[in-house]
Amino acid sequence: MIGVRGAFQVLAAVSGMLFMAYCVYFDKKRRSDPEFKRKLHERRNQNTCQSLGSPSSATFSEKDSEMYFMTQIHKGDGLISNGDIEGGVDHLINALLVCSQPGKLLQVLQNTLPVEIFTMMLVKMHAYESAERSSPSIMEVESVNALE
Repeated sequence: MIGVRGAFQVLAAVSGMLFMAYCVYFDKKRRSDPEFKRKLHERRNQNTCQSLGSPSSATFSEKDSEMYFMTQIHKGDGLISNGDIEGGVDHLINALLVCSQPGKLLQVLQNTLPVEIFTMMLVKMHAYESAERSSPSIMEVESVNALE
């Protein structure tokens, strides 16, 4: 006769095997879904965009990112040319956030911007990074204000 301990072991083994069979079945069903890869790709793009700090959009593609980058560069240049240096610097920082090669962009900006403006941009970037580390909600409010 099987004791209580033996019965519990058999029950645990059978339960474990049933759970593993369910996992295999569910995974096979999920992977055979034709929409699975499309949804997975969309989720990865959305997570990437959110980690960049760019405007959140479920379908934020590479083309959208390029358009946003170019718009921010043009707005920044225009505002700096018109004398609104702080506003222009904010737009240049937004462009840096979505840039695929921010180091190269920083070098270009260092060579093209006056030293005072480039220094102001670096100081603001450092302040944004410090604020982001201490309180992410401050950055969300500032990025919403920058988009308006």
